Amino acid sequence: MSVAVAMKHEHGRWLPLHYAWREMRGGLRGFYVFIACIALGAMAIAGVGSLAAGLADGLAREGRVILGGDLAFTLIQRETESNELAFLQSHGIVSSAATLRAMARTANSKATLVELKAVDGVYPLFGEAKLEPAGTLAAALAQRDDVYGAAADPVLLARLDVKPGARMTIGNATIEIRATLINEPDKLAGGIGFGPRLLISQDALRATGLLQPGSLVRWHYRLRLPQSDATDAAAKVVTVTGAPPTARGRLGYPKIGPMHRRNSSAMSSASPNSSPSSA
Repeated sequence: MSVAVAMKHEHGRWLPLHYAWREMRGGLRGFYVFIACIALGAMAIAGVGSLAAGLADGLAREGRVILGGDLAFTLIQRETESNELAFLQSHGIVSSAATLRAMARTANSKATLVELKAVDGVYPLFGEAKLEPAGTLAAALAQRDDVYGAAADPVLLARLDVKPGARMTIGNATIEIRATLINEPDKLAGGIGFGPRLLISQDALRATGLLQPGSLVRWHYRLRLPQSDATDAAAKVVTVTGAPPTARGRLGYPKIGPMHRRNSSAMSSASPNSSPSSA
């Protein structure tokens, strides 16, 4: 009897291990699912981190091209005053552009909404506007025989069923499409558009008669700082002490970060002698 008791005691001592082994044999399949979930989670985290790092590096590297300058300011329904523009020009090269929506009509009465962008002769400060057929932007937008030129988004050509060389009417002006706009370097900075892009000169915009009081036009001013002075301190001098008080400013160089916005309340006035306001 003592032998039976001893055997029963011995069996009871290994019973937990026996149950554990039986559960392991039956539950390994579920354990594999657990490991797979952990692996997928780790891969997702690594992928998101790599994508975020790539986007940040790309924006830092191409910030000037995307924004169109080292700094950019936007005014709504008005252009800069002479002292405001003089202050910006004293700190570097300035390029201006006006954007608004308008209706374009062809000779056969087809019409569509377009995103007009009227640029000056300095545009673009960074990057290149690629045209088809290849040529300079100044030549494509120049006035010839009282007709202004334009570079059109391929979507616009398809929508109106026209080709380069066709003419359309915008407001009071006759516009001739002389090239297809293949690449607009600062297109991302303009946000989402409601129509295809039509690039014209500022002289052509004024000839349309669309610049009226109350017109929903935005004036964009891009500043290219001297290469020897493109620092945080130099940029802050412009954005804090010299920007138009109603302007929204954005910085486009890598040290501060592309597309960085400054609140207009942090900008005092356009006078070069004004003292910096507190941010």
